[in-house]
Amino acid sequence: MVATNMSGATFVGLAGGAYEQGISIFAYEWMSAVILVIFIFFILPFYLRSKVFTLPEYLEKRYDRRSRMAFAGFNLFANMFIDMAAALFAGAVIVKVLYPEVPMIVSVAALGILAAIYTVIGGLGAVMISDSIQATITILGGVIVMIATFNAVESWDAVTEAAGDERMSLILPPDHSELPWPGLITGVLVIGMYYWTTNQLVVQRTLGAKSLDHGRWGSLLAGLIKLTFLFLFIFPGVMALALYPNLEEPDTVFPTLVFDLLPVGLRGLILAAVIAAITRPSTPS
Repeated sequence: MVATNMSGATFVGLAGGAYEQGISIFAYEWMSAVILVIFIFFILPFYLRSKVFTLPEYLEKRYDRRSRMAFAGFNLFANMFIDMAAALFAGAVIVKVLYPEVPMIVSVAALGILAAIYTVIGGLGAVMISDSIQATITILGGVIVMIATFNAVESWDAVTEAAGDERMSLILPPDHSELPWPGLITGVLVIGMYYWTTNQLVVQRTLGAKSLDHGRWGSLLAGLIKLTFLFLFIFPGVMALALYPNLEEPDTVFPTLVFDLLPVGLRGLILAAVIAAITRPSTPS
């Protein structure tokens, strides 16, 4: 589930958002853990008892074929024009850091073609294998980047001074322009409920559980891992404020840290895993 969730937004978006907005962007991660607890007790049992392979199939059993087709169409549209669009843009940002002369449209096209090739040739099995490998590498890479960034800054006091009180606040005031605290209920929770409990791409991973307990344990583990993203991807973005106070493009924070602070071998391995996460294709509905 975590591997499926990882995309360009995980690396480029979280670090860039932390650089620009601060640690309050962690709301999207800790709220996931809360939603997954709700999911395993109140929603997952219904899915597994129905013995379906996809969520659109569940809707057909519960209602009719029109419901299935409408939801499957929405999932395909959202995955193609929202999720994949953001992931390909994030990949192009990373390529731009490495090869500034390459036009962004060329990077986007190349990443899209690469994802299509290994999906068609390898099938869903290749996707699952690549998911597992890239998730392991990127989590370990996040630990390495976090340690390297912490060692590079002068002190934690220098970080808090560069970030300011607002960027170091997890909960923001109700009049904040980016993420006011009421938005945690009216926005983050609503979006998270859709993503973690009804999105075919994510929920299908739990539909393959051997039992309800296995599905629950896996979901709880996913929520626990999501909580570590504060340290793996968000804190490096905040600490980067002390290293690069005038960075023009916040979305380039993570690849910049990798490129500047890590040796060549580790640098290539982590960036390769990031590209693998970005080109991870969607699961059919």
